[in-house]
Amino acid sequence: MMRKKISMPAHLMYDGRDDDLFEHFSTVAQCLGVYTAKDYADILEFLVGRWKVGDLTGLSAEGRKTQDYVCGLLARIRKLEERAQARAKQGPCIPFSWIYDREVQL
Repeated sequence: MMRKKISMPAHLMYDGRDDDLFEHFSTVAQCLGVYTAKDYADILEFLVGRWKVGDLTGLSAEGRKTQDYVCGLLARIRKLEERAQARAKQGPCIPFSWIYDREVQL
């Protein structure tokens, strides 16, 4: 599941005009701190630690490969978090139809 990328249910949201609506919406949520890449990374870190994924033994070759992948995912997500924060500082203004085309800086 983690390899295939998690898709948020709202990734299909569409207002009839903006093909990148979910991407814009999630960028605003990130900027406002509603749900951020940091939150996602913190949740992953908690679960990997709670389930002691890195300490599992007796795994098959495929299991070890998956263990390495899941344990390394946190560092990748933390890098995404840094990029998202940098992007948030320099984003364009986009109108959102459901707030009467008010422009919001991404």
